[in-house]
Amino acid sequence: MRNIQREGQEIQSALWDGLPPVWNGKDAILELKSAEYQWKQMEWIGWYFEWKAKRVLIGKLGGSDGPKYGNTRFDYRKEFVWDLKAHPGNSRTLFTILNDVEAIDRSIREFGTIGFILAVGTVGYDESGSFKPWHDGLKGGVSRYEEERVLRGAKSRRRKISFEVENYLTFALDREDIVRGLSEGWLRDTFQKGMRNADGSSRRAKYSIRLDRGPQELILV
Repeated sequence: MRNIQREGQEIQSALWDGLPPVWNGKDAILELKSAEYQWKQMEWIGWYFEWKAKRVLIGKLGGSDGPKYGNTRFDYRKEFVWDLKAHPGNSRTLFTILNDVEAIDRSIREFGTIGFILAVGTVGYDESGSFKPWHDGLKGGVSRYEEERVLRGAKSRRRKISFEVENYLTFALDREDIVRGLSEGWLRDTFQKGMRNADGSSRRAKYSIRLDRGPQELILV
């Protein structure tokens, strides 16, 4: 575990050096658009972190994209496999969503453990209502999904316009952690289970975790 802890420290240091402390939503989306990477997504924070951090890590530390299992590719691999996630510390969400259950299980079987880099920070919300029209205009108009939402009478979610980083938290899970976490309740394997995508296909179940209830030895840095 010491080796993955050392790699986690290197990753954390590289991210503090290579990423801005505050991510502006419009600037981030324009960067993603220039890279032709997931720039139309409403939840831009996670996509921006995934794209930007991977470029920083490969540039500073070497390594490569992580392994792929089915349709799920993990974000980064040096000696160990890592997945990049963002979590708003000022939200009411207690569980942090990780990734596809089957893909995580297969990665652990192959490599023994999997690491996660969690960008924890404070989200700024759009109080003026101007961010959504700006993003829609950039996309060339509202999406079919958005049109269907309006027809259903469902409320539009408040848009996030900034993210101020508080910490890059690194932690790791092995098979024993998975079994223990599911038994003790600080890990779940049911997120998205039974839900469907817009095209009617079933969504794959994902793990989610409450780090505040898990054992402290999970935390590497």
